[in-house]
Amino acid sequence: MGHRGTRVALAVCAGLLGAMVGASPALAHNSFTGSNPEEGATVEKAPEEIELRFLEEVDAAATKISVTAPHGASGMKGDARFDGKKIFVPFGVGQAGKYTVNYEIPSDDGHPVKGNVSFTLTEAAVAAAAPTPTAEPTTAAPTPETVPATDAPVLDPTASSENDGGTPVWPWLVGGLLLVVAVAGGTIAYGRRKAS
Repeated sequence: MGHRGTRVALAVCAGLLGAMVGASPALAHNSFTGSNPEEGATVEKAPEEIELRFLEEVDAAATKISVTAPHGASGMKGDARFDGKKIFVPFGVGQAGKYTVNYEIPSDDGHPVKGNVSFTLTEAAVAAAAPTPTAEPTTAAPTPETVPATDAPVLDPTASSENDGGTPVWPWLVGGLLLVVAVAGGTIAYGRRKAS
């Protein structure tokens, strides 16, 4: 009976050890595996999104993401997008300099995983974006020149219409008055002749 009891005890211990080994991955820390742009990279063209990759799937509700631009401004444009083990952070292009992406993600054992990724945006990207605002004033300049050209001819038809409308009225009034006088005089003369 002693050998059987020892075997049972060893079997129970082996089962408990196997259960602990099987459960250990679930209690492990989630960890950062890479990014795009990579840590310490120098980027000439600003990316639309910054990609962060992790060992396990990331819980969007408990994750904190921020992007610090040069001089402490925010370099994040909108909300981050989560896709399984990846996080896509919208990048707000600003001035050239060093940008730092800070992240804090939850882990299965309850301890958050914190870290950051830094990359540098060169002057070439800012110089390419500079010509955009200068193009706007050149297109707006010809607009005021066309406005007085359209206003000038409007005055001519009004002057000609006033002259044309004033001349035909008086002859008609004079002619109508003379006609009334002539009819009235003829009627009076005809009445006198008939009476005599």
